[in-house]
Amino acid sequence: MDTGSGKTRVAVLRIMVELERSEKRVWFLTPTVPLALQQFEVLQAEIPAVQCRLICGLDNVEAWSEQRVWDAVLYNVRVVVSTFKILFDAVSHAFVRLSSLSLIVIDEAHNCIKKNPVARLMNEFYWPAKQIGHEVPHILGLTASPLVTSKAEELEVLETTLDAICRRPNKHRDELIAQVNRPDMIATPYGSLLDVAAYGGPTSSMSSLKKAYLELDIKKDPYIVPLLATNTLQSRAKLREALIKRNTYAQRQMKAFCARAWEMCVHLGPWAADYYIHRTISGFLTGSGTSDKPLEGWTDEEKKYLATAFRSVDAPQSSEEPTRLSAKVDALLDILDSHSGSPVGIVFVKERATAAVLSHILSVHPRTKDRYRVGSMVGTSNSPGQKQDFLDPSQKDYSLSLQRFRKGKTNLLVATSVIEEGIDIPACNLVICFDKPENLKAFIQRRGRARMSTSQLYLMLQDTTDQSATEWQRLEEEMKRMYEDEMRQKKMLEELESSEIPEYPVLEDEVTGARLTIDDAKQHLEHFCATISTREFVNWSPFYVVHSLDGSPIDNSRPSLLKATVHLPVSLAPEVRRAESLRAWNSEANACKDAAFQAYVNLYRASLVNHNLLPLTHSKLLKGAEARLGLAIVKAQMNPWPEVANAWRNNGELFKRRLTVSSLESSARVEFEMALPIPIPHVPDFTLHWDYRSSWLISMVPGGVASSPAVGGGRAGQSTALLEMAFGHRWLVENKQYPIQLVSLERDLSVEDVGAKDFDVGLAENLLATNLLRGRHRPFFFLGHLPAKPPAALVKRLQTDFDSLPEDVPYVVVKDWPKKAGLFHLNNNPVLHPNPNPQPPSTKPYHQVLPADRVKVDDVPAVYSQVGMMIPAITHALEVYLVAADLLESRLEKTGITDLSLVATAITASASRGLGDYERIEFLGDSILKLCATIDCTAENLHFPEGYLSLLKEKIVSNSRLFRAATQFGLDKYIILKCFTHQKWRPTYVEDLLEQPPSITGTRKISTKTVADVVEALIGASFISGGISKALACMSLFLPERKWQSIEAGREALYKNAPANDPLPITIQPVEQLIGYTFSKKSLLTEALTHPSYKPPVLQRQDLSGAIISLDRAEFLGDAILDHIVVTKIFAVNDPRPLTQSEMHLLRTALVNADILAFLAMEWSITQNRFDITAGPGPSGSEAEGGSEPPLSLMPFTVELPLWSFMRHGSSEIALIQRATKQRYAELRGDIRAAMRTGSHYPWALLARLQAQKFFSNMFEAVLGAVWVDSGSLAECEKLVERAGILPYLRRMLADKVHVLHPKEELGHLAISEKVDYVIATSPSPSPSDSGDVVFSCRVLVGGRCVADVAGGMSREEVRVRAAEEACRFLKSRGAAAGGV
Repeated sequence: MDTGSGKTRVAVLRIMVELERSEKRVWFLTPTVPLALQQFEVLQAEIPAVQCRLICGLDNVEAWSEQRVWDAVLYNVRVVVSTFKILFDAVSHAFVRLSSLSLIVIDEAHNCIKKNPVARLMNEFYWPAKQIGHEVPHILGLTASPLVTSKAEELEVLETTLDAICRRPNKHRDELIAQVNRPDMIATPYGSLLDVAAYGGPTSSMSSLKKAYLELDIKKDPYIVPLLATNTLQSRAKLREALIKRNTYAQRQMKAFCARAWEMCVHLGPWAADYYIHRTISGFLTGSGTSDKPLEGWTDEEKKYLATAFRSVDAPQSSEEPTRLSAKVDALLDILDSHSGSPVGIVFVKERATAAVLSHILSVHPRTKDRYRVGSMVGTSNSPGQKQDFLDPSQKDYSLSLQRFRKGKTNLLVATSVIEEGIDIPACNLVICFDKPENLKAFIQRRGRARMSTSQLYLMLQDTTDQSATEWQRLEEEMKRMYEDEMRQKKMLEELESSEIPEYPVLEDEVTGARLTIDDAKQHLEHFCATISTREFVNWSPFYVVHSLDGSPIDNSRPSLLKATVHLPVSLAPEVRRAESLRAWNSEANACKDAAFQAYVNLYRASLVNHNLLPLTHSKLLKGAEARLGLAIVKAQMNPWPEVANAWRNNGELFKRRLTVSSLESSARVEFEMALPIPIPHVPDFTLHWDYRSSWLISMVPGGVASSPAVGGGRAGQSTALLEMAFGHRWLVENKQYPIQLVSLERDLSVEDVGAKDFDVGLAENLLATNLLRGRHRPFFFLGHLPAKPPAALVKRLQTDFDSLPEDVPYVVVKDWPKKAGLFHLNNNPVLHPNPNPQPPSTKPYHQVLPADRVKVDDVPAVYSQVGMMIPAITHALEVYLVAADLLESRLEKTGITDLSLVATAITASASRGLGDYERIEFLGDSILKLCATIDCTAENLHFPEGYLSLLKEKIVSNSRLFRAATQFGLDKYIILKCFTHQKWRPTYVEDLLEQPPSITGTRKISTKTVADVVEALIGASFISGGISKALACMSLFLPERKWQSIEAGREALYKNAPANDPLPITIQPVEQLIGYTFSKKSLLTEALTHPSYKPPVLQRQDLSGAIISLDRAEFLGDAILDHIVVTKIFAVNDPRPLTQSEMHLLRTALVNADILAFLAMEWSITQNRFDITAGPGPSGSEAEGGSEPPLSLMPFTVELPLWSFMRHGSSEIALIQRATKQRYAELRGDIRAAMRTGSHYPWALLARLQAQKFFSNMFEAVLGAVWVDSGSLAECEKLVERAGILPYLRRMLADKVHVLHPKEELGHLAISEKVDYVIATSPSPSPSDSGDVVFSCRVLVGGRCVADVAGGMSREEVRVRAAEEACRFLKSRGAAAGGV
């Protein structure tokens, strides 16, 4: 495969399949440590459900000399990544057996020739085992080129060695060719290398270094000193050899230092040599070294020995600007300077030290420092137990430089051959071989890095007559010829395709006559797949696999008959997911068209396309929810009083109830007989508020009163008297019959009782305290009396004529009769909503005064006037229940609702300000409707993908559909919307209703959402009355076009449809233990953990039993089930009171949003044990030349495998997102957990910072849906929600009254009418990471003033939420400060 065409992705998919079907281990081999590290990070990110382990020389593998050590290292490890030799050595020493491996993946497999460790592994262990019938692992080799040299016969040797066949991808070869660009190769001569002697000799620093080396006293060498002291036969032999050859580690390092400085001068120039010497010696003397463990393995004596020598070297710091550079470097500068456009390039060098020095030159040279941002990249150079090479001045963390290059922070990388193969490098437009490639493999790999369009590959040579230049040019011309041959073959295939004139059947619909031919099938299939869903990270295009009839590889130069198989997205049912071409074809294109046609036929037969042969999204079934108007004209609200009036006229049977009105604050209590000529519905007790401090309980006891007189007797007409007492001063109370007949059970009442007595101070005080006073045509409450008119300064409320009133006469102190009292609800309750700027109480002792001779006293207690004031509310309550009774008895009998109050509540809008409103049970009904519709749609349409199900469900539950259902049902006239108020209330009399009955064809304008809400409220009422079965009966009344089945029947259909007897893939087997539930049908769990991006193994047509669809449908179910569980729990809260609809909405939003579910999916984990290997300190003063191995210790540790890690997917982008989210989770986990456990506020900002993608929560909901289908038990699902932590957090929020209002919503409330603006800015991130290269800041403006400013955010949403929090704190503190002034 070409460089850049995704070899690692192939390996990942192959490993996933192997891990799922085998319990054995997978071993991934790479030629270099950096490549091993890169592939380990990829595998760890893309297969997080299993434990991966990286083993390299840095792990001190040479010391793992016991089987127990290897067993511990590999305990619970499913994937191992290492360099070639590590596996070979482990197998050679029998620590690892090939039979324990199921798959070996070999990256850069072209290296596996001759005595390469992998070649030896295959020849010495694999082949002998296979030949005697022992089990051996599968082998997968990956390479951009199978040849290291130009010898073609090496390919056959490689295939034989690896027991494999070399294959390049035949799928859409033209597309691959188009994506992998070939650079222009340019040979650039630089002339002769620098002749140091001719140039003027070594530099002063080089000479001083050479002098220090020659003057080293070898007898003081730390290796020689103990040999001199020992004086044994063996030590004398070692001493003799060391003295003659100057063969000690320190001597060898000094000699190599001098040689490298000389080479640096030859290739880079004198300035470079001086810079190298100064930088190396400075690093050694300061102890900074070249790694995180400076001078590792060196003894103190060795450090002191060389430090003494280095201090004698005169190596001053070089000038800041490089001068005296070699012709080779000058030629490199010319190339870089002349490159046009925006460069992204790599300079390949041979030596590690050269990479470090050359990268510094290019970063500071005037010709390159402004245009190029330079980094360097080299491989590792030592292993544990070996001495650190101080001669390498390369940077400590090459991975940081590589990361910066990947993210575009640097645009030029000076690197050794370590990045020739395997390492993930961005496409470049400039590749320069500063040193010649060593072989064909190196040339191909370097050339493959320049894969941007219009890119150049420079080969720097001494002159153009260099024999290697000719060879490279010949190879490049050969590659161009091969490319042109491929293009010619492609053109021939196109001609072959057009020459085939197929006689092929046509798909024609019998209803519409719509037709589909083979030529249109691919485009139609592409369009269909595009309509399945809009989920991210999924390639929804069909996937074609072409194969020859004889089973041989497809060879464009050798035509053969071909067939194609098309695979559709995993979100579709297995039965329609795969199709094969009907015939064999000469051209690949026609074979694919044939397969596409057969796939479309399957979709048509499965009713996934309509009679117009278009996706169902184009049909009425799924075309989208009906358009909904904001307001609509519907029937006027039902008026039950004309029926009552007619019944009064007919003098029929009377129905009676005992009406009791009792004060909640005092002992006041009165009883009436209430009579109607029609059955009186049961109205539950309710409360009416007189003012903010006093309320009355209204009770209507069923049955008549035996001692009451007949209507029309002495106590008839008391309703009119009661109205006169309460309202007669405001409007004329006519002498007509009120529809509700009230008769006091305690005394006679008449209009003559109003103001029947003159005021007399001698009247009993209790009479004055209980009866109303009348004056100035208004009623008053009596507060006291005065002997004379008080001064005006002592009276709180003065009449306009106060000054003209008589002075020396008795006065009464009174309080006004209220204009509005006896209400269901009170506005602006000062107890519940205190005024932030309260006025000081009045110090005037008298509220209001009137001359005593100008007032009258009622002859009945004031409580009767108060009852009269409550008649409008009592009438409204009766009216609502009469309407509800009519609805229940005439239209809702099939629902089986027995509680009339539920119906009355369900039809009452909050705007009516009556007894109650539908908001709470509408909230419940919405969830019930969503649950039932979700289950019904899913069970009825077993082949529908989630995208279709969502559209279908939305059509059912949309407000527009529910509005239409309500009006067709006749519900609109029953909706109580008219606002109850005293202000415009007037009595409607029986005589008036009979003479001018209200129109029965009246209309009104009403919000369509209100009508839809009432339908959902009735569904909620049905559920409360009798569970989901009654709710379904209610749905059947309003939505009769659907054949609503019980959720048990729906679950049974889904359960039967799930594949049976499918084992769980090995990688996800721990999930059952994690979630605490064991599945009867394992396929349901597999489905719930399979993202739609997952690419399953190719299925055979005859075996679809193990075909799993993606989690989409299960998530669709789980979303509704989770919502139902949470909503019913919230609705059931009744201590200390039921929650309001807004409170329930806030709690539901806080508990089922994607962020909190994602966090819980990260929290919910299973623990696996692992072991690490640590080495103790070795014997003091031991050397690499003969020291003993340090002891090893096995350190146990645990690894957490969270629920999200078990999601199967096929997207490298998802893997990157998971890794970045995991890092953020580790940083935020403590704060989020603390907020959830003890915080006073919901952690909105912290969860926004987590930036968890939707697929985390989708998987959680899918698992919940799978549990329901498998168990058929909502109670089992509730247990799962409990174990996940959702319900415990709900209880904590309720118990501690956690503030859950979202900061942005709260800020809108606090800002009142002022405009809120969020101003977001970005800036470069100081530390680029997987989370992004920029950071966000946000300023919040309220009314144009900045009230909050936050920075350092990872996303726009995070800084918005954080800024809103800050703004809320500011506005609250400002309000508190103002209130305290």
